[in-house]
Amino acid sequence: MWLTLVLLAVLLLAGLRRVYRGLFGGRSPNPFSEDVKRPPAPLVTDKQARKKVLKQGVTPSHSTFAMHAVLVNHYIQGAYYPRGGSSEIAFHTIPVIQRAGGAVLTKATVQSVLLDSAGKACGVTVKKGQELVNIYCPVVVSSAGLFNTYERLLPESARCLPGVKQQLGMVRPGLATLSVFICLRGTKEDLGLQSTNYYVYFDMDMDKAMERYTSMPREKAVEHIPFVFIASPSTKDPTWEDRFPDRSTMIVLLPMAFEWFEEWQEDPKGKRGTDYETLKNSFIEASMSVVMKLFPQLEGKVESVIGGSPLTNQFYLAAPRGATYGADHDLSRLHPRAMALMRAQSPVPNLYLSGQDIFTCGLLGALQGALLCSSAILKRNLYSDLKDLGSRIQAQKKQQ
Repeated sequence: MWLTLVLLAVLLLAGLRRVYRGLFGGRSPNPFSEDVKRPPAPLVTDKQARKKVLKQGVTPSHSTFAMHAVLVNHYIQGAYYPRGGSSEIAFHTIPVIQRAGGAVLTKATVQSVLLDSAGKACGVTVKKGQELVNIYCPVVVSSAGLFNTYERLLPESARCLPGVKQQLGMVRPGLATLSVFICLRGTKEDLGLQSTNYYVYFDMDMDKAMERYTSMPREKAVEHIPFVFIASPSTKDPTWEDRFPDRSTMIVLLPMAFEWFEEWQEDPKGKRGTDYETLKNSFIEASMSVVMKLFPQLEGKVESVIGGSPLTNQFYLAAPRGATYGADHDLSRLHPRAMALMRAQSPVPNLYLSGQDIFTCGLLGALQGALLCSSAILKRNLYSDLKDLGSRIQAQKKQQ
């Protein structure tokens, strides 16, 4: 834990000066200020109801400065993108697992964590077709997140453990999102696309804007979207044009209140009815309106548009309440006591946690979670090992 805090502190100090310049060096005008309809007063007046809805997302007043500083510093020098797309991560990891004597199973959904008579994790039950198969092992590692692991995969007897209940009481699911996937005709040069992430804000006060947005009825919310995220994955992949000539992609992410889609969560995928499709399509159309205003050169170049709601996230990513980033990284989650208790060692002996819920959200947060988990299992500081490995590699380069 102390090493984690040290790493965060180093990143914070390294980027603090640049963060201050980025935050207070000037403000860009809102490109949509003339067309934005000012949100009305919250339609949900009950304070407790509004508070419950608001906690699905993290607005500035609910976020720590340290987290924001680390995030900004991470992006100052740009971001990384895997050659060939995100699937390459799995393709290159699987052979390493197999060479070590392991196996990677697909289409074998984990149903539960197995416990022995002493209450220790001793394996998992997976579903193969319609058959349940028990796989036994001395250590179980779950990267499914706190909610899936504790509320879905643990037997009922273990869910009542004080440590499990304590950790679940400290966190809640993060922000739900709706994704819009756009296929475009033309190369990035033809379409004038950049490998840039765009955060488009429609209001200067995000706390109030998000409160109004998530508190209003779903039919009205589409007119008051507070912000969108836009990126073009195809521009970031140097192998894209060789694999998909004369095509480009774009993705748009919108914040969502899971409650707007909750009534359809028990319905099968693809059979949620016209009301669901109408609601989802209204947000897709609003997203496309923003895209066309920002990128007018894309007019007539759109080949297809597909949207995924928070329920889509639940189905394909097993993301509770559509929260793709797992547990909300708000002030409560980042409190020192919560950080100390939320560690790789779970309250169930031989069950370890990995992924973004025990460190921070996102790919790099998940990687750090894996390092912490591996260190706990091996009882070895892998950060020190990586530092030593890096020093040896640098020394070898100098000798060449």
